[in-house]
Amino acid sequence: MIFLLGGIVFYFIAKFIKKQKEHEVELKLIKQEFEKQSLQSQIEIQEQTFNAISQEIHDNVGQMLSLAKVQMNIAEEQLKNSPSHLKDAKENITRALDDLRDIAKNLNTDRIEELDFVQILQTEVDRLNKIKKIECNFSVIGANRKMGNKHKLIAFRIIQESINNILKHANASKINITINFTKKELNATITDNGIGFNTSVKSNGLGLQNIIKRAILIGGNAIVKSEIDKGTSITINIPYEQ
Repeated sequence: MIFLLGGIVFYFIAKFIKKQKEHEVELKLIKQEFEKQSLQSQIEIQEQTFNAISQEIHDNVGQMLSLAKVQMNIAEEQLKNSPSHLKDAKENITRALDDLRDIAKNLNTDRIEELDFVQILQTEVDRLNKIKKIECNFSVIGANRKMGNKHKLIAFRIIQESINNILKHANASKINITINFTKKELNATITDNGIGFNTSVKSNGLGLQNIIKRAILIGGNAIVKSEIDKGTSITINIPYEQ
């Protein structure tokens, strides 16, 4: 009788533990799905914001600078001996106008979808080298492959964010970007010769976790390596299609 009662108790305990584990798995899946949907919403909101900023630059700031350039040209023509500072001001307006146009293009989602991945990155690299704040080298391995728009956009935004982090925090003089078109996926590596950081420190890891989560969202992954005074390397592996 005691053995029978013990068996019954053991059965119900085992059943309870099993249900608890199933419940924990279910909660974990729900949490993962919620995080995925939340990140997707954040990306969509970000792209809408980028498009709005791009349109604002094109419609207002760009037009104002274009008008200022025309006015400077008129003033230069009307003056017999144009002062040097007037010429310098006109050149500065021209550079600012060109930079704003490049920024607007790289923020615009529709334009990114029109170009292939190499073209998008080459535009970003050219922009960086033109402003001469940092030396940026770009190399491509393998034959160019077509990527799905979602994958292409998120991969580009990850690289953009990596570059911005380098410009803001790395105190680097050089960035190397290499993309490798393998048979199954795109491999992209962004390295710098900056001050590096401790990847285990939570305050440093928040932005990095965002990069990692974005890669996971499209079935890929991101690997971040960094050492103090030895620079940083970010490698992302993204499938071509979903």
